[in-house]
Amino acid sequence: MKKFKKLLAILLSSVMAMSLIACGSSGSSDAEDSSELEGGVSGSLLIWEHDYSYEEGIEALIEGFNELYPDVEITYLIRGDGDYDSLLKTALQSGDGPDIFWTNGTATSTMPDLVDNGMIVDLTDVVDMSFISEDALNVATVDEGIYNVPWMQMDTRTCYYNKDMFEQNGWEIPTTFSEFVTLMETIYNSGTTPVSMALDSWCLLFAYEPILAGYDHEYCEGLSDYSVSATDTPVREAMQLMVDWAEAGYYGDNWTGVLDSSSQILAFTTGNAAMFIDGSWDASNISMNNPGLNYGAFAIPSEDGTTGLVGTEAPGFSINTESQNMEAAELFMNYCASKEGQTAWIQAIGGVPSTTEIESSSEIIQEISDSGNGNTYRSWQNVLSNYSDESEASNIWADDFTKIFTGEMTVDELCDEIEVLMQ
Repeated sequence: MKKFKKLLAILLSSVMAMSLIACGSSGSSDAEDSSELEGGVSGSLLIWEHDYSYEEGIEALIEGFNELYPDVEITYLIRGDGDYDSLLKTALQSGDGPDIFWTNGTATSTMPDLVDNGMIVDLTDVVDMSFISEDALNVATVDEGIYNVPWMQMDTRTCYYNKDMFEQNGWEIPTTFSEFVTLMETIYNSGTTPVSMALDSWCLLFAYEPILAGYDHEYCEGLSDYSVSATDTPVREAMQLMVDWAEAGYYGDNWTGVLDSSSQILAFTTGNAAMFIDGSWDASNISMNNPGLNYGAFAIPSEDGTTGLVGTEAPGFSINTESQNMEAAELFMNYCASKEGQTAWIQAIGGVPSTTEIESSSEIIQEISDSGNGNTYRSWQNVLSNYSDESEASNIWADDFTKIFTGEMTVDELCDEIEVLMQ
């Protein structure tokens, strides 16, 4: 079934303006023509998601929702075939958009732009958000309106490591930041690539933020209320460390040819790198790539041994203001916001729960959760997005972060560029 749906998604990608896309705005006629079954609502919905790693989560939501509303036919389309944000905006502007769609919340300018253009429903008085924490709602709120149902999971970052490789070589999990640096040098001198890395702004960010937290956890604590500057000395020094490590060969000789997360994961799962610093969401991808891999996870520690988890609660789905099956869309969003819906999604995708009311789905997820010792730090990129006009600082970071690793810019030039855009 999953292979079929992936094939369907690929086929649909080439015919976005054709029949199935149109069902995103044809639900009301179905509802009128069908007799309402138990659950009190019928018709169809089309959902867009941006990445295949969330397919099991979507299927779990649909299954749970259809137990309550069996006469609502839900189709999903995973748009992992290009620039998702551009595809979404084009579809919505042309009137061919889905009923429900993923956005990255306030992490990028897409959702705020859609709010400004009246393309997204304010859920404040539509969805019961009582299970959702205030911190989670921050990623969904624009001008005091709630436009997204976030997930009660921490989209955090971690350092995965090959347990067998560590045991065979006598390498120890570091307890201080200097031990982490020494560990990379030791692994490199053994002839193994210490860290799998990709020349992609997001991949680099998901490594940079936990490195920054290890380098200066007190600075990262100040990011929570923006009481520190987004381009303070620790930011610049931690970036320069990553550049220095790249030049030292710690990411491999040809790492600049690795251009995406999938290739980055492959280097780790095939044993070509001892460690992999990226998102908690990649645990399922690691296990899928190599089910037999014996791997664990740790938080990069600061010099005094403090550890914490960097990240924010994960953004979720929004409703198209032009949906013709608004009743079903609102009911689906209420299911997403419920404890039942939240649990179904988080456990299906292997997310790190940000609430004790939802259990971790696996040992590795529990290991990631425990490694933070209850400390959490706000994402540095989230600060750029929230404290610059129209997320301009975040856009600059996304465009130019890779350039400090290719020699096109210096760390100071990038940070100075960002600094002038911050409030």
